[in-house]
Amino acid sequence: MIEARHASFDDPAFIRLLRERGVSPVYVDSEDYPSIPDVTGDIVYARLQRGSEAIETGYAPNDLDAWAARAKTWAQGGVPGDLPLVDSEHAPEAKPRDVFVYFIHEGKVRAPAAAMSLIERLD
Repeated sequence: MIEARHASFDDPAFIRLLRERGVSPVYVDSEDYPSIPDVTGDIVYARLQRGSEAIETGYAPNDLDAWAARAKTWAQGGVPGDLPLVDSEHAPEAKPRDVFVYFIHEGKVRAPAAAMSLIERLD
């Protein structure tokens, strides 16, 4: 896995390089870093960083529903249709994948509640 921390990685050439090597990008849901939802390896790793301490579950229910749907799609071998791909010309091989979703944001106080709420939606 590789986590891109600069906008210059938001480039189809980078995605092709990852695909050739079987390396997965870390999908980062953040205002500060590029969000790369392209599936290029055997796993999907998502770091969700837009939580709010003002919300008991860290994320609004509809946002958690959306992340649960995305995780299920990734796990079944698909690509969520609502996340724009960097390299939209190449679809990944449709095969089941392990999906890891982590909640991490400023205070981290609500991250456990967000994770538990996501797990409830996935069961």
